[in-house]
Amino acid sequence: MPYPQLTLRELHYFMVVATQGNFSRASDVLHISQPSLSMGIRSLENKLDVRLFDRTHKAITLTDKGKTFFLHAERLLEAEQNLQRAMADESGPLKGTVHLALPPILGAIYFRPIIRQFCSLYSEVVLTIEEYPSDRIVTQLLGHHTYIAALIEPIHNKQLHTIAFAEEELCLLMADTHPLAGRPICSFTDILEEKFVLMNEDFKINQFISEAFASHGVTPQVTGRTSDTSLLLTMVQAGVGITILPAAFHNPIQHDGLYCCPLQDPTLRITISLAVRRNSPLSKAEETWLQHSLNNQAY
Repeated sequence: MPYPQLTLRELHYFMVVATQGNFSRASDVLHISQPSLSMGIRSLENKLDVRLFDRTHKAITLTDKGKTFFLHAERLLEAEQNLQRAMADESGPLKGTVHLALPPILGAIYFRPIIRQFCSLYSEVVLTIEEYPSDRIVTQLLGHHTYIAALIEPIHNKQLHTIAFAEEELCLLMADTHPLAGRPICSFTDILEEKFVLMNEDFKINQFISEAFASHGVTPQVTGRTSDTSLLLTMVQAGVGITILPAAFHNPIQHDGLYCCPLQDPTLRITISLAVRRNSPLSKAEETWLQHSLNNQAY
């Protein structure tokens, strides 16, 4: 009895849907239409004569057969990637593609100068950079859609290897016309009744902010949220509310109508790490990017 002929594309489609847990998000990652993706998965299930996904819930989940298929598909895709890397011609100028995933709140702060210098040194390397909240970045790494990522600690996943990259203190950012502007330091007791604009709820930085407010027995009054850091600053400038961001996010040299103030009681610090999958070798271009980033890390 002949076995069904599976393609790497079908395996890749399956892995993206499985890790995203949602056809809509998976189609965005793959840059194909949702109907095309659904048809591709149906075709794969028909070839195998098994049901890989349980579609009875809003978030689709793997069936028992799907979980088994996931383990084998993951190994096959890793083997294919390793084969390509082993066959790559590493003579001459460094070439290849580096797939990165960064939280929007970190990319502009820490990686702009690193990207600029890396591209100057290795002009034939293509950087593919995606921005996601931290939880989705973990999904991207585990699903083989990206190979190097920046994440905010703590990271509770034994499949990932992390390397500390930077430490940063969170500060209070407000319009320079705000009554608290000009203070050398602010306590959380000073801002418990203030209105806040924050990043969307799935951004990890919100965990630190919520825990700090919870230590005072309150929750922040949120008047706006966004996933766009530029829009967040615009809202702060307009007086919609104040916000809490890494101190390095604000450049005091620029007259942008904002005032940055250190926070205490409690003082909030975050640790940023670079993450890769364990037991998954990087290409020469990816290894070079990783080492270049660590050589220019922000400690």
